[in-house]
Amino acid sequence: MKRSFSIRWPLFGLALLVGLLAVACETSTPQNTFAPAGDVADKQRQLFLMAMWPAVAILVGVEVVLVLSLILFRRRRGRQLPKQVHGNTPLEVAWTLAPLLLLLGLAVPMVALIFELGRNPKAEALPIRVIGHQWVWEFQYPTFADGQGRPLTIIGTPENPPELHIPAGREIALEITSADVIHSFWVPRLGGKLDAIPGRVNRMWIVVNEPGVYPGQCAEFCGLLHADMRLKVVVHETEADFEGWVREMLSSGSGGGR
Repeated sequence: MKRSFSIRWPLFGLALLVGLLAVACETSTPQNTFAPAGDVADKQRQLFLMAMWPAVAILVGVEVVLVLSLILFRRRRGRQLPKQVHGNTPLEVAWTLAPLLLLLGLAVPMVALIFELGRNPKAEALPIRVIGHQWVWEFQYPTFADGQGRPLTIIGTPENPPELHIPAGREIALEITSADVIHSFWVPRLGGKLDAIPGRVNRMWIVVNEPGVYPGQCAEFCGLLHADMRLKVVVHETEADFEGWVREMLSSGSGGGR
């Protein structure tokens, strides 16, 4: 006996797919890269969308043509094969030039953005050293020192992640390295990932326009407590608020060198 086809499993699969898509579109998560709060993250989002929307348009166009072709030109009794276009010079030139022109049109703004993101920090940027340890981040402010000449240093624990304090609207120059193994510094709403490598200093810049608290983490597996290697970036509304925090940390002795 033949088993009858059940529509339940396709419907279940469709419902599961829709559910997964709905979850993926959630925008209120604290580390949502599609809700940038800084110049770097915003430019990186622009790069992604520049590549995504043309690709989506091409995907939809190709699938529509494919489905229409399957419906209109499906094999039927007595129907002859449709006219073949193999060797049609105008068509082949057209679908060769179209992708070329599209890529050239995308290349100019995308390459300009890539160079802007990859530039060195400006001279007036606030320098901060970021040092990865198993399994905690250390932040040093070389332009601020205590009475013994030690730079203001913030370091936490896996149970109490450290806070990187910066002023809003000012460019920050991050010098990222590691004291032991490879880590990866990542604050999704402020900028992309950058590896912290022993014996090497990687540099990036960020500008955060919206005061607030932004969570981040190590994005490179670095040992047993990798999942606990978290951090927070606290963005002060004004330069004066940030300098007040610096004075408080130095006067209390809680921000001295290690």
